[in-house]
Amino acid sequence: MTSATTRRLGAAYLALRLTPGAAVRYIGTATRVHGPATVQPCSCGNCAADVLLGIPATRYELHTVDGQPTGVTHVRHTSVIPEPTADERMHAAIGLSTKATAVYLRQLLRAAFPGVKFSVRCGPKRAKERYPERYEITVTWSGGPNRTAVATVAAPLLAQYGDPEQCRPAWVAVTVDGRRHYGQPSALAIHLNHTPVA
Repeated sequence: MTSATTRRLGAAYLALRLTPGAAVRYIGTATRVHGPATVQPCSCGNCAADVLLGIPATRYELHTVDGQPTGVTHVRHTSVIPEPTADERMHAAIGLSTKATAVYLRQLLRAAFPGVKFSVRCGPKRAKERYPERYEITVTWSGGPNRTAVATVAAPLLAQYGDPEQCRPAWVAVTVDGRRHYGQPSALAIHLNHTPVA
């Protein structure tokens, strides 16, 4: 294998991963521009010549957040840290937290049984049960629907792990404390505590 071929393969492996205009945090040697920035493919003479020869680009040039050139070119991929967008941060988690799952379950119950007051909390059915309380949900209500009716709404939120063929909850979207979350509901158990009205 010739040195030119080796260089081309190495360049292909290190080819640019960030799309033009991607938001990053710069941590390279040009300390005057450390912080938030955006990147573009490097347009310095060496990089431009390589591209003309068919060698994939491997370096960036740094721009400001609003897209203005900073004069910093030939930036290595190790000198920039990609910054996720707001949407990416919101949708990063595959599994919802137990708290978010509880919020979503409360919304489902209110929609299914209007006028019935449900208490939906993270934790065990009995206070003395200490583990794994933070991964469990307890639903408490008086009167209204029976346990079977409520279980019909709650059961689809329970994940079944192990065999890949087992059913898993569908992904859902829910707003918690003003932030939008999207992912698979997560709870080890949902306890139902119903008090019939005499």
